[in-house]
Amino acid sequence: MSTELVVLRDYDNQLMNRRELQVIFRNVSGNIKKKDAIETISKTNKVDSKTIIPIEIRCNRGSADVNGFFHIYKDEKSAQETLPKYLSMRLIEKGERKKIFDEAKAQKLKEKQQSSEKGKPKK
Repeated sequence: MSTELVVLRDYDNQLMNRRELQVIFRNVSGNIKKKDAIETISKTNKVDSKTIIPIEIRCNRGSADVNGFFHIYKDEKSAQETLPKYLSMRLIEKGERKKIFDEAKAQKLKEKQQSSEKGKPKK
């Protein structure tokens, strides 16, 4: 998908070790997905798509343009250390995400059961 990309702001945040990119995708309202937006940005900036995290992608009423705000990290490790977990979970497909949440719930339930067993007095 060939998309016209206009960069509004490109800021190098040295404190957080990332670039903050504010862009406009022209004439793609309702037709662009996160993965397509990430691909477009990785091609134009010549960076790995795994280091690009979409923070906000939104359409404006009455316009065919889409505004986006992205963080581009030096590597995946620094992105995982800096960002909250829910932002990185957005990029995972729904089936995989549900599986991860179910495993976490099962682990919490198991821990809760083990802690309640320790607190019961023996007869």
